[in-house]
Amino acid sequence: MTTERRKGSVGRKLLSGSVLRLGNLMVAAAAALLLMPLIVHHLGDRIYGFWSLAGAFIGYYGLLDLGLSSAVSQYLCIAIGRKDTAESRAVFNTALSIQSVLGCIALVATTAIAAATPWFCRNPADAALFWKVIVILGVNAALSFPVRVYGGLLEAELRFDIQSGLEFLGLVLRTGLIICAILAGGGLLALAWTSLLASLPIMVLQVWFARREAPWARIGESSLDWKRTKSFFSYSVYTFVATIADTLRFQVDALVISAFIGLAAVTHYRIASVFAKYYVEALMALVRLFQPILSRLHGASDRGGLEKVFFFATKVTLCASVFICCAVIAWGKSFIACWMGAKYEDAYWPMVVLALAVFLDVCQSPSVGLLYATFEHRYYTYMNSAEGVINLVFSLALARPLGILGVALGTLIGAVVIRIVAQPIIVCRVSGLSYGTYMKFLGGNLLRYGCLMGGTIALSEWGIRPAYFWLVSSGIWATAIYAAGSWLFVFNQGEREHFLDAVTNRGRNQIKMAGVGATV
Repeated sequence: MTTERRKGSVGRKLLSGSVLRLGNLMVAAAAALLLMPLIVHHLGDRIYGFWSLAGAFIGYYGLLDLGLSSAVSQYLCIAIGRKDTAESRAVFNTALSIQSVLGCIALVATTAIAAATPWFCRNPADAALFWKVIVILGVNAALSFPVRVYGGLLEAELRFDIQSGLEFLGLVLRTGLIICAILAGGGLLALAWTSLLASLPIMVLQVWFARREAPWARIGESSLDWKRTKSFFSYSVYTFVATIADTLRFQVDALVISAFIGLAAVTHYRIASVFAKYYVEALMALVRLFQPILSRLHGASDRGGLEKVFFFATKVTLCASVFICCAVIAWGKSFIACWMGAKYEDAYWPMVVLALAVFLDVCQSPSVGLLYATFEHRYYTYMNSAEGVINLVFSLALARPLGILGVALGTLIGAVVIRIVAQPIIVCRVSGLSYGTYMKFLGGNLLRYGCLMGGTIALSEWGIRPAYFWLVSSGIWATAIYAAGSWLFVFNQGEREHFLDAVTNRGRNQIKMAGVGATV
């Protein structure tokens, strides 16, 4: 395969993966918005808050990963970028052995939590239900650990299209099972079973596709390489600490609210945070498409290509993050009234605050990807840890006087201090970027997107009212205006040509990710 055709193939993989992943997120968000009122009204505020807490407990299992998933992906991308099949196979086998051990530890942790349930559930009926839910969700989480290696392999091979297809299939299965469980009158236990039953076939398919795409990924006789394991942990330790900080930033809020405000308030906060959740996931889907490219370019020592892809990724991320943040603020209150009812309108202002906090975080997420690609991610760990501590302190201080709004403000205060002040300086200093050039690029694009979004909202204000027809109509209208404005007035001619080449599959000028240049 010629170099030109190979680059075109990379471009098509990225484009198809991007479209599918964003499509999946839209479908997932629609499914969540459809299911949440059904589940809340079916279970009630208290029991749904109970379900949210169970999910939070299982969410902490992510800490058992120890940051190894990011290390495996990084080392696989480096090996593939260097076309070193032997190294790729060794990385795969070592990672699979480690993640299998972590899966076993997750099973032990599940048993311990289930046994300790009577200590933190005062009501015996609650305790009997909680330990069963924890066991089912814990088994599901434990099985996912070794499968993560196969998912990382698919991403290293740039098969985001396969990953997206599997995610869509899992979403369809999970949504269908949840609806069946609700219609049958099932409770929390039934919801837990839907999670496990929907995940199992997806895990099997993920392993099968990974083995098909990478024939070299076979389990060896001596699969654990201690020297390589040490390299993994030296890279992942900072990711692990950053994950702990992320837990403080995003996953402790439910516990704080439950302890200081009440279990029912967890449900109201969940309504606010669900928008922030899909906001983050949408932007992470975009950034994850660029991460393997940045790692490969670093492995190939292509500094020029690395910077071009980084600036282009930042431009795309800003485009999406401005639109989502402003849309949540403008359409959010009317949508909550329509979606959940007037009883839950108190979730609007916490939702606005969380949207602003997430915006400050995700609009610069390509710079985090750059740190990971160049093995400088320890600085992201330091920033994340500082933000997590600030978030926790202010959330605890403001929870009682301001309720769920105070908890959301704790998240925003941490984001303002770290993401506006510290992150640009640190990233530019350790990566060798010009601070002035980066801030000019960031500020200029932010101003253009902000003005474009302001005009979009002004032209769409006619549909911002608590009725689905008007909200959906004005949302589609706003999306079309913003997309057209971005295409014509923000992205330059070269970027538009690269995109069209990828869409039309023209051979003359197919996408060359190392040559996509944003105007700086």
